[in-house]
Amino acid sequence: MNIGAPIIGMHQDEIKRMAEEHGAVILTDPDEIEAFKKRRDKEFHDEIEENVFQQHMRFFDAISLYSGDEKLSFTFNDWDPTKQEDVNTAKGIGNQCFTLAKEMLTDNFNVMLVGTPGVGKTSLALAMLEAVHAKRKTTMFVSTMALSLLLTERFDNREAQQKLDRIISAMKKVDVLLLDDFGTEAGMKAEGGFKPVRKDLQEYFFNVADARLATIKDDDDNKHRIKSTIITTNNTMGQLKQMYNEKLLSRLIPHDVDKTVVFKNMVDIR
Repeated sequence: MNIGAPIIGMHQDEIKRMAEEHGAVILTDPDEIEAFKKRRDKEFHDEIEENVFQQHMRFFDAISLYSGDEKLSFTFNDWDPTKQEDVNTAKGIGNQCFTLAKEMLTDNFNVMLVGTPGVGKTSLALAMLEAVHAKRKTTMFVSTMALSLLLTERFDNREAQQKLDRIISAMKKVDVLLLDDFGTEAGMKAEGGFKPVRKDLQEYFFNVADARLATIKDDDDNKHRIKSTIITTNNTMGQLKQMYNEKLLSRLIPHDVDKTVVFKNMVDIR
């Protein structure tokens, strides 16, 4: 039914009465009209931004690389210090990770979680991802061992190479990247110590780390970190130096001691 013509012929009072009957409000004040337009434009802009963010997150979720291909999740509410004998230290570790995740919302830096296997490094790293994701930062999980296996598979499988290319590209772009179990891909020497990590994997890691560090320069031509990376490892810095090129480590390992979380006095709770 065409209702345009009757409305055009109505007086303002009739239009207002008709609108009120249908629960609508007609704005006549210029300031109110301008405020309404601004709210409408902002809501429209926010909706577009949210849709783009969710689209990006679906991509990063789908391309994340887990050991065993099973997606992992953990939040700070799941962290239970009472599972450890040293409850106070466990609380402090959880609080340190929470604080670092909060700082990541306004700053870009790398974090390293170091300790023996099974003490909760991956769990708290996942909690950090969840916390920054909740504030609209894109996140991605990469098992370094799974990535190493994919590198081996690519020689016999063209699809593996294509998948690897997509993963590496995503690792360079995501806001917060988690490299899980960094160093496990090296292996032990027969006579003791650790083997150097395969050259191709080191090159991939270097390219990713460098891309996440560069592109913004100040007046002194210094590089600035534009993305954040979280690393979990069972290895000491000395052991990592046996496995990796120092130029790579200088781009991945945080130089600020406050950005390293040491799981001291923690026991395996798996």
